[in-house]
Amino acid sequence: MDANSLAVVAIIATSVPLVLALAVVTWQVRQRRMLRDQDQADTVAAQLPAERQRKRIEARSDKIQWLTVKLLLVGMAAWIAVVASQIPWGSLHLSWVDGGILLIAASWSIPTIRQLSVLWEERRGGGDGVRAEVAVARKLDGLQALGCQVFHEVPVRDFDIDHIIIGTSAVFAVETKARRKGGGEGPAEVRYDGKTLQFPHWAETRPLQQAHQQAIWLAEHLAGLLGQAVPVIPVLCLPGWQVSDASGGESGAVRVIDPNAEPRFLDVDQLAPLDPAFRVRIVEAIHGLYRKLAI
Repeated sequence: MDANSLAVVAIIATSVPLVLALAVVTWQVRQRRMLRDQDQADTVAAQLPAERQRKRIEARSDKIQWLTVKLLLVGMAAWIAVVASQIPWGSLHLSWVDGGILLIAASWSIPTIRQLSVLWEERRGGGDGVRAEVAVARKLDGLQALGCQVFHEVPVRDFDIDHIIIGTSAVFAVETKARRKGGGEGPAEVRYDGKTLQFPHWAETRPLQQAHQQAIWLAEHLAGLLGQAVPVIPVLCLPGWQVSDASGGESGAVRVIDPNAEPRFLDVDQLAPLDPAFRVRIVEAIHGLYRKLAI
C-alpha cells in the first residue's frame, strides 16, 4: 500500500466513529424537534407545574449534546490536519495486524451507535411515560372530591399499577399509556371496539391485556386478603387521545378513557355501593402494598 492510500485509510478509520456519532445526534435532534409539536403526552402535561421550565431544560440538553459532538469533531479534524501532515507516510507500512486494528476500531462504532440509538429511544419513551402518568395523576386526584380514594404507582411484585381508584361501588385499576400522534394531520382519535385500539396509523391490543391482567391480580389479591370478593374494573388511560367507542366498545372488558373526559367510567349501575367499613379495609390493603415495598 502506497503512502497516499495509507494516509486515506488512517484518516477514515480515525474519523468514522465521530462522524457516525455526529450523524446520529443530528438525526435524533431533528426527530425530537419534529415530534415535539405532536407529542400527546406534552399536550396533556402542558399545565403541570414547572412544565415550561422542563421543556426549556430539555431544549438546552439537546443543544449541549449537539455542541459537545461538534466540539469533538472540530478537535479531531484539527488533529488530523496538523498531525497527519507531520507524519512521514512514505516510511510507514500497514501490516495485516495494523489493518485489523483499524478495521475493528471502525466496525466497533456501528453496534455502539446502534445501542446509543436504542437507549435514546428508551429514554424518550420513558420521559413520555413519566409525563403522562403525572398528568393523569393530577386529573385523577380531582376524583377525591367525589368521595373516591386515589393511589398512584402502587407496587405489586415485579410491576406497578399506575393508579388505583377506590370508588363508591368498585375499585378501578388504571393503566396509563403515552402514545405519540406520529405523522399526518388527522385528529388525535383512537377507536375502541372492545378488543382492539385503532389508532390513526396502527392498532394495538397489548395495553388492553396489561390493564386486564393487572385488574385480575388486584381482585385476587384483595379477595385473598379480605376474605370477600372485590369488584375491580380495568381502565386504560390514553392522555391526549380522544377515545371513540366503536361498535362493542362499551361492552369491552377494559374501559378506555382520556384524562380530560368526564368521570363517567366511575358509574357502575349494576353494582351495589360498597359498605363504608369494607371500603376502609380496602384502603388499608392498598396501603399495605406500599409498606411491603419499604420492608
